Amino acid sequence: MKTIFAKIVPFLFLGMMVVILVVGLVLLSWLLIFGAMVGLVLFLIAWIREKLSPTKHMTRTRHSTSGRTIDHDDH
Repeated sequence: MKTIFAKIVPFLFLGMMVVILVVGLVLLSWLLIFGAMVGLVLFLIAWIREKLSPTKHMTRTRHSTSGRTIDHDDH
């Protein structure tokens, strides 16, 4: 009886590991699908908000600075 049980135990552990691997891959795929859907919804909300009320992009004007610039390589 012990020899039969000793021969079966590795196969039971191997079967459990395969089941755990498959369940983990299924959960990971559901997580990726759910994350992609949430990201798509957030992207669409931001895109629609940008199209309906575009923000005013401020451009920087160059101010002329007074004084002089001294460039040198003393070291």
